[in-house]
Amino acid sequence: MITKEVISAIYKKYPKRAKSIDCLDFAFLFEAAGLMHDINIDLEANKLIIGSIDPKSIFHSIPLSHIHAFVPFDEWVAIVLHSSIIFLNRKSPKSSIHLKPIEAGLTDRLRDMFTTTKAIAL
Repeated sequence: MITKEVISAIYKKYPKRAKSIDCLDFAFLFEAAGLMHDINIDLEANKLIIGSIDPKSIFHSIPLSHIHAFVPFDEWVAIVLHSSIIFLNRKSPKSSIHLKPIEAGLTDRLRDMFTTTKAIAL
């Protein structure tokens, strides 16, 4: 089962892009979900195309250089990107996208702290 903890662990395990597209296991991806999701590689554009995702979606066509890893699960295959994970079902053309929450930076936290302080002081 894919939980929040599992998703968090995936982001931690694959924080960087693959060193080269040769390091990615495309054979596994095609074997696990290629036919079900009409997956193709456009070598001229250097992109992975997922046919089961709406062509209007930004996740329909992904630059190969942006992929961090392919992660297998019992019923799903995960395509890990920097701030999102695309989950493709192995048994049906269903897909699911996880968007990584934006973490507040130091300046955001300081601004919030002073904004809150002003509101309390009034």
